Amino acid sequence: TPSVAFTPQVAAVPQQPAQAPSATNQSSTEPSSEQESAAPEQSEGSEPAETESEEPKMPNLPFFTLDGEEILFEDIRKGKPVVINYFASWCPPCKEELPHFQRAFDEYGDRISFIFLNAMDGQRETKATLETFVKQTNFTGPIYTDEGLFGYVFQTNSLPTTVFVNADGTLANGYLGYVSESVLIENLEALLTQE
Repeated sequence: TPSVAFTPQVAAVPQQPAQAPSATNQSSTEPSSEQESAAPEQSEGSEPAETESEEPKMPNLPFFTLDGEEILFEDIRKGKPVVINYFASWCPPCKEELPHFQRAFDEYGDRISFIFLNAMDGQRETKATLETFVKQTNFTGPIYTDEGLFGYVFQTNSLPTTVFVNADGTLANGYLGYVSESVLIENLEALLTQE
C-alpha cells in the first residue's frame, strides 16, 4: 500500500510534558478533552495570524531510550535535520520499510538525526517483543519510545508514520503508511538542501 503524504501539523501540545505520558496511558478521553480545550484558543484573537505566518515546529517532546533514559527532541536534533519513523514490530509495512531505513541511517546518520520511535503499548508491543525484533533484524538505528505523545501531538495512530524535520526544527514533510526507499532518499536529500 503506498503512503499518503501529509503536511505535518502539531494538533496538540501537552502543557506539562513530564506528566503527559501518564495521561496517555489512560483512555483517549483525557487527551481529546485537552485538545478540545486547546482548539478554541487557537481560533480566537490574533493567534491565527501568527500561526499562519510561522512554519510549524516540532515540539520538544521527551523520548525514552530502551534503558528508560529520558532525552528531549532538541537534544537528539542538535541543530541537524531529523527523520522520525513511528513503527511497531508487529506492523507488516513497518517491517517492509525497515531495511531501507537501516540503509538510510547507515548512509545519512552523520548528517541527519534519526529517531526510530516504537509504538510500545505494553500489549502487542512490549520491551521484550521489541528487543527480540531488533535482534532478529540486526537493526542498529536509535530506538526510542514516548508513551503515546507523538501520536497525540500529530493526532495519528497510523503505523508507520514518518515525519521529516528541517535543521531549524520546522516540520518539512510527512507520510502515513509505507515509505518507499526512493521517497525516503528524496526527502532526506531535501532536508540536506535546507541547511
